[in-house]
Amino acid sequence: MVVVTGQNKASGNLDNAMSSSDAEDDFQDPATPTATQAGHSLPLLPQQFPEVVPLNVGGMYFATRLSTLRRYEDTMLAAMFSGRHYIPTDAQGRYFIDRDGTYFGDVLNFLRSGDLPPRERVRSVYKEAQYYSIGPLLDNLEEVQPLKGEKVRQAFLGLMPYYKEHLERIIEIAKLRAMQRKARFAKLKICGITVDHQCIGVCDKHLINHYYCKRPIYEFKITWCLF
Repeated sequence: MVVVTGQNKASGNLDNAMSSSDAEDDFQDPATPTATQAGHSLPLLPQQFPEVVPLNVGGMYFATRLSTLRRYEDTMLAAMFSGRHYIPTDAQGRYFIDRDGTYFGDVLNFLRSGDLPPRERVRSVYKEAQYYSIGPLLDNLEEVQPLKGEKVRQAFLGLMPYYKEHLERIIEIAKLRAMQRKARFAKLKICGITVDHQCIGVCDKHLINHYYCKRPIYEFKITWCLF
């Protein structure tokens, strides 16, 4: 009778050692994936941009120098193309900005040479300048019409507290003055506001019992006096 206990024990120890090693492998911390392993799911930063940047702004295509986009540091465009943020590209490799591009050309023209848009586009370009946080463009647009007139009007209203609450009273005073003078026209000036008041006829609306309304009909015109 031969009992081979040593081999079994050694074999058992070997099995245990292998099991222990396998268990340690199972509980090792996973390695951090590299950019090569992750493929394109983890874009590398800082992002590199060419000297001439092709752009796709809401489906409209532009091209400009990288230095133009970075002209003013404290702007959204300068931050986007600083390399600190990942900008996706379309199928042709153009950098994509998810924004209506209708007035983006006006924004670029200002960044390139300081040109301002024509009057009919000022309000729309102003909104784009707000979106891209281009302070110098905002300041320049606020000094041209129609934004300059609006700025003056808002400043003027700031000096007239409770203007809206008193508007009906202003009109009533103008109407009363016209009636007292028995005139077809009346004008009332109140701190820079001109209210024109004109009697344009009488009401002939048919009322009950064959009576007709004969009250005068007045037309009012309020004009802002921008100094």
